[in-house]
Amino acid sequence: MVRARHSVRDVGELTLLFLHALRGAVRRPFYWKEFVDQARFILTANFIPLLLTGVGWGVIVSLEAGHFFHSASSEYRLGGFSVMANVREFAPVATGLMIAAVSGTAIVADLGARQVRQELEALSVMGLSNVLFVVTPRALALMLMSALYNLPMIVFTTASGFLVAVVVVGVNAGAFMSSFWTQGTLVDLFGGELKCILFGALVAAICIYKGVTARGGAEGVARAVHSGVVWCFVGIQAVEWFYTPTVLALFHGQNVLR
Repeated sequence: MVRARHSVRDVGELTLLFLHALRGAVRRPFYWKEFVDQARFILTANFIPLLLTGVGWGVIVSLEAGHFFHSASSEYRLGGFSVMANVREFAPVATGLMIAAVSGTAIVADLGARQVRQELEALSVMGLSNVLFVVTPRALALMLMSALYNLPMIVFTTASGFLVAVVVVGVNAGAFMSSFWTQGTLVDLFGGELKCILFGALVAAICIYKGVTARGGAEGVARAVHSGVVWCFVGIQAVEWFYTPTVLALFHGQNVLR
């Protein structure tokens, strides 16, 4: 019961901190330099992990699904299936997971180290708002870059899947692309972007809270990093579990492989 009460309290504090961060986005002063620095860090730190993950997943989808469709003499449907597997599902989820694993853990470690050295308290003494200077720029950067990185992830998965489908599986290139553009809709694209924004908000809320509440020196920071990334992964899967059925219920045509 004690742990349950602590968990509920942590969720409440986390939510309040994130709401303060969102309100800070429309308050002055807005620390643009801090925001740009965080966005640049997320951009550079995540590119290689996202590239390798996207290429690997695109290859797996084309190999596994391609041979299945080949056995049913419907290889041309592989392009449409790539939309359902990559654009709709994997690209947003992988983006959220990689952002959490790379940038989220770095933010927890950075803020946790500042917290145990009492640097955050020093900022308050200097008259700087921790919410405006520390929390808001990082939260907005995570949300923005998660949404932007979904687009190159779609390119990575689709390009690698296309090459494997044509070269290895033997799918006609024109048939693949025709099925891809027939199946792909703006619902898939914008739905994935919105999903990535939600993932970015979730990662920001968890990682920033874990960082600013770290206690116990270096060991406490390490525990905060570990706990943060685990809860991010669990939270992303939970959001995915609720989000996708809701979208498919609202747009019934997306359930059909055309």
